[in-house]
Amino acid sequence: MKKFFILVISASVLLTGCVFPNFSKHRPRHSSESVASSRRTKTSSSSSESSSSSSESTEVVSKTLVGDIEGIHHRDTITYQGRKILNLRMELLTSLPEEASTASATLTPEEMTALIREGVQSDPNFVAAKSLEGVNIDYSVTAEKKLQTLIEIDLQKVNVEEVEKNSFFQGFGLKDIKDITPEMFILSLKLNGLKEEGQS
Repeated sequence: MKKFFILVISASVLLTGCVFPNFSKHRPRHSSESVASSRRTKTSSSSSESSSSSSESTEVVSKTLVGDIEGIHHRDTITYQGRKILNLRMELLTSLPEEASTASATLTPEEMTALIREGVQSDPNFVAAKSLEGVNIDYSVTAEKKLQTLIEIDLQKVNVEEVEKNSFFQGFGLKDIKDITPEMFILSLKLNGLKEEGQS
């Protein structure tokens, strides 16, 4: 039964890891160059305003957005400084597949978590993805027996080309995420149905 559970849950886990929102699909069509040039044409009304905007660009800000995309509950935290995204943390929550739910009736969430972690270690794509610098991936089962996936990407350390070669991140569009401004990225998440945490 445990082998069956590992097979079923591993397939589900790896599938969940590949389902991400299409960030470029809903991205407004203004290029970062046109946004930058329009900002350059605006003149600040006072020197104090320009000094406050420059101090804002050095501040590190984190925003968390929540909601459902393609049947997966997201809690995504974007950390950025000025016009640069520093870190992306995605907490994804899904139901266990029916076969795994039945097989796991006698297992605790801790036992299920251990089995999942054991199972995914046999997948070379997962192992390769987990070993990438600046990438952290983990799976666990909540007390309610939901599958929780944590993906964290440090955009200061990660090698975009290496990540995009890995089939685990197929369709993730990390290059787009690294090049886009934080405001445009947050807007794309909102257009995909997420809302800032705490807002109704």
